[in-house]
Amino acid sequence: MCSRHTHLFPSAVFADLVCSLRAPATQGAELAAVAECPWALSRLPMKAESCAPTVIDEDARARAAAFVVPRAALPRRVVVALSGGVDSSVALWLLKEQGHEVLGVSLRLAPDDGDSLAVRHGRCCSHDDLTDARRVADAVSAPFYAIDARDRFKAAVFDPFVAAYRAGHTPIPCLACNHEVKLGDLLKTARSLDAVLATGHYVRSVVRSFQGGSAAALARPLDRRRDQTYWLYGTPHDVVADLLFPLGELDKPLVRALALRAGLPIVAAKPDSQEICFVPDGDHAAVVERASGPLPGGSLVHIGGKPLGQHQGVHHFTVGQRRGTGVASPNEGERLYVVDVDATSGRVLLGPKEALATTLVRAAPLKTAQALSSWPAEIAAQVRARQPAQAARWHIDDEGALVVRFVEPVQGVALGQALVAYDGDVVLGGGVITGRLDGLVPRTEPN
Repeated sequence: MCSRHTHLFPSAVFADLVCSLRAPATQGAELAAVAECPWALSRLPMKAESCAPTVIDEDARARAAAFVVPRAALPRRVVVALSGGVDSSVALWLLKEQGHEVLGVSLRLAPDDGDSLAVRHGRCCSHDDLTDARRVADAVSAPFYAIDARDRFKAAVFDPFVAAYRAGHTPIPCLACNHEVKLGDLLKTARSLDAVLATGHYVRSVVRSFQGGSAAALARPLDRRRDQTYWLYGTPHDVVADLLFPLGELDKPLVRALALRAGLPIVAAKPDSQEICFVPDGDHAAVVERASGPLPGGSLVHIGGKPLGQHQGVHHFTVGQRRGTGVASPNEGERLYVVDVDATSGRVLLGPKEALATTLVRAAPLKTAQALSSWPAEIAAQVRARQPAQAARWHIDDEGALVVRFVEPVQGVALGQALVAYDGDVVLGGGVITGRLDGLVPRTEPN
């Protein structure tokens, strides 16, 4: 049973602790959709085909049946961040099975907008997902608390996201959400309870050895397709000791099958979140306009100088974008990419793929996951979440920003994305990209 214990959660961290969630009633025709898609129990009306449940194959089921959950040598109190998805749910179950004292905590972040579930498919941290999180905690016999963090989320994540798009940047709201809210405020909450924090991220906690010492570190997971280290680059090594990532050595098919073994069918086949939680349909521009009004239009210009047309605002574009420009190249057979976005003039520059190449990138503010003194001269650096890291060298400029020179040119470097440094699989740190310092179209922003 969940009672209201506001004294457990310092008001300086989260002002409102909500322990009672009421699911929308399921009636009449909605039952057919529930039967087709059991994880959608007690949700808003929807079409069954919008579920797209994941098939769990026999190999994964067999591996799950044979999987041995190791017992914890030193059981601890663990606050588990529950999103209502399969990953955090299995993390909760694994930690409980290991012998830890677990508490499930969910954050209500993005506001519900009243749309149908079909429209909201793919988002996380909504009321529906909180309902699933509560049911998972009940099934695992773990206490459950839901925190209304919407005001904090708006200030730390949503408002900066809107401002960045208006400035012609391509922000990653998940960075601020992880650094400030999930692994920031929620970790403070865990520590106030004399507990550590666990999440369902696909990340490994390791001990990194280097000349002169060693330190706790985050590293890429076993399942490289699910690697989430890029979004956690700012996690200091002294914080890693208070973080648990139970899924770091597992693959996603096994995790889904373990959910079945754990008696959690409500999340076992639940689709993964594919979009930003407050942009469920992928239309970033519409979200920006609803929040701050329409932006002025501007010109589309070929890198060779020829005007190509007009656009309805720089928030519709990101460097490296190929589709959706609505114009064709004046050069026969040339595919056009967004090469640069200038919010001040409203000019969006288009050109061939080669025009995207750059070797010198700056990022700030620098967040170090490992002490700078332990960084090797040669690193691997990554400029997009879905691009591979590439060989580079680094230095710190006079303003304290991280500057990376790639051995080979990288493409699609957009201000607002993250530049993340690695030593092999280990995260060293990184920052938000504030400059392309060379290439055909350099662009910098002040630190």
